[in-house]
Amino acid sequence: MIPVQKLKTLITTALLGTPFLCPASTAFAASVEAVTVTKEPPKVQTRTFDHTNPGPEVPIKGREAATTHCSYDYVVDIGLQSISSRRNEDIYAHKFKITRLAVRLNLPITFWLPDTVNQRLREHEDGHRQIYEEIYSNAEKTAARQAQEILSETFIGQGKTLEDAQNDAKTKIAIELNRRYGNEILAYARMVTQLYDNATKSGKNRTPVFLAIRESFLQAWFMNLTKKRQ
Repeated sequence: MIPVQKLKTLITTALLGTPFLCPASTAFAASVEAVTVTKEPPKVQTRTFDHTNPGPEVPIKGREAATTHCSYDYVVDIGLQSISSRRNEDIYAHKFKITRLAVRLNLPITFWLPDTVNQRLREHEDGHRQIYEEIYSNAEKTAARQAQEILSETFIGQGKTLEDAQNDAKTKIAIELNRRYGNEILAYARMVTQLYDNATKSGKNRTPVFLAIRESFLQAWFMNLTKKRQ
């Protein structure tokens, strides 16, 4: 049984001046100058399905007995300032600098378990949750660093109005932040969870979950170290 990971980021942008709100009582926030990162606590739910007739909404494939989905959601509110512009007929091209990045991170996790789930399978799937949450525990540092790095860059936005040009530039910035976040957080999560499935034979052997998790993180660390030295 190899769980299917639903690892993704979601990016939305708001118009300049629109406030970015998040419940302060349930969030962790880190601020570096014009950058704020708010991290919501993980949200975990369990859904049970009929093992004899899973139904189309159950995201298992092949011989999978169960699966655990997670989504590393990333929402960003962007403030911009136009520093130059030029006109080509009725289209304006504005160069923008970023004045504000307000990032919100979420981690929804869903267990999909059969009605016949046994303790070993349940513990194996919970190991995936532990991996996702451990990676997420430092995600705000990654997001803050990446946002701080992009502040020094400028972006071109085009449109018939200043607002259109702003939205065009915001889309480009959001896509770039999405790419950077995904390249670190999502790629790492996929690596560790695959190593975990390898170590446990997808839950079929008796390797303790805790040891398999620690072994997987250690192997991922060595693999990343090797890549950096090449």
